[in-house]
Amino acid sequence: MKLFNKNDSEKNVNKSKTINELENAVKLIIPEKLKQIKVTTKNVVKYLDKIDDKKKNVVVPRKIAKSLDKLANKKHPKDENSKLINTKDYILEIRNATKYYVTGNVINKVLDNVSLDIKKGELLLIFGVSGGGKSTLLNIISGLYRPNSGDVIVCNHNLPYLSNHNLTIFRRDHVSFIFQSYNLLDNLNAYDNAESGAYLQKDLSKKIDIKELFEKFDLTEQMYKFPTQMSGGQQQRVSIIRALAKNADIVFADEPTGALDPSTTNIVLNTLYEINKKYGTTVIMVSHDSRIKPMADRIITIANGKIENIHINEKSLDPKDFYNYD
Repeated sequence: MKLFNKNDSEKNVNKSKTINELENAVKLIIPEKLKQIKVTTKNVVKYLDKIDDKKKNVVVPRKIAKSLDKLANKKHPKDENSKLINTKDYILEIRNATKYYVTGNVINKVLDNVSLDIKKGELLLIFGVSGGGKSTLLNIISGLYRPNSGDVIVCNHNLPYLSNHNLTIFRRDHVSFIFQSYNLLDNLNAYDNAESGAYLQKDLSKKIDIKELFEKFDLTEQMYKFPTQMSGGQQQRVSIIRALAKNADIVFADEPTGALDPSTTNIVLNTLYEINKKYGTTVIMVSHDSRIKPMADRIITIANGKIENIHINEKSLDPKDFYNYD
């Protein structure tokens, strides 16, 4: 898509563009007071944040789009917020987090100035339809992605300011993931795959009996088989056991009811509820399945990149009492 005519391109040879030029290029309405401020690769996020929030997709000059894409993968430069730690009794605090995805010259705002506090030991459900931003939010609060702007303080670390190496250490020490993909190590049997997760838990009081998990998931006979010797469903259950065996500070579950058979779904939900109540583990689930809402302490509904509603359950319910689809 050609954004400038020939005369424009001849005149504008400087690396930075004025807000006025960007407005002409993408036909945006930008506040008058900003029109004479230069847009550069360093401040583009600041001014994209000021664009009318009804317009989620914005076309910008290719140079700015490429720079924004690179910035998204870099740690934020140190400033007064880089050393922020969590408020007492809170394990996760998000402050004004915004995330853009870049495709060619198109910038898509997928998270829009999101703020959220999560207490230690909470069982939280992030709920919403596909494409609303819930999985992106999970990826940001778990340290897999960085926001373009804002703070994400988890276990006393402000994640956007951590290097890739330190983000890896953070994930190793503090979080577990339940994904729909297996990601098992082919050269280890099922038990050793699960133990690779449990090994990362150094707090002896939080150790979980791995064999007990295999019994719970009806996989005792597969415990010493290799991934290639198991069915897809069995491999998926082993990957869930591995995540649960670690019993990290926070367990993230992305669509825990998505690709599972009814029996395994019941087991997963029951186990997540159990470790939350027994060990005080913070559990954060992402789902579009409204049937699991009663088990959560709070339900955060996200739509169009924003938190639309927060519902508090007066008393969360054990999935055994309401969720059974065998």
